[in-house]
Amino acid sequence: MRMTEADVVWTPNYAANDAVDRGAVRVERHASGWKRTLGDLWMPATGLGPYGFPAKGDKQLLAMFILFNTLVVRDGIEGGKAHAAFLEIDEYRRALSPDAPGAED
Repeated sequence: MRMTEADVVWTPNYAANDAVDRGAVRVERHASGWKRTLGDLWMPATGLGPYGFPAKGDKQLLAMFILFNTLVVRDGIEGGKAHAAFLEIDEYRRALSPDAPGAED
């Protein structure tokens, strides 16, 4: 799916977070009827949170990678799990190094 159609849903991996899905991440299509679970967070894949919401133009790709970094660095999501989830996003696959698992030519 296109990044402008994607919502990223994750449950931070904080020690104090007792949620069953702690450390989980998934990508869902906007308005697909996906459900939130206890302790999860979500953001459009191109959202910039407090830095300006939503992103426009070239900032969309940057916003998606900032969100990826936030999940991994701030919220403790395993990089491999985040990568596997973000592979659902067309622009993510195209932006990867050609020799990365899941990269698109």
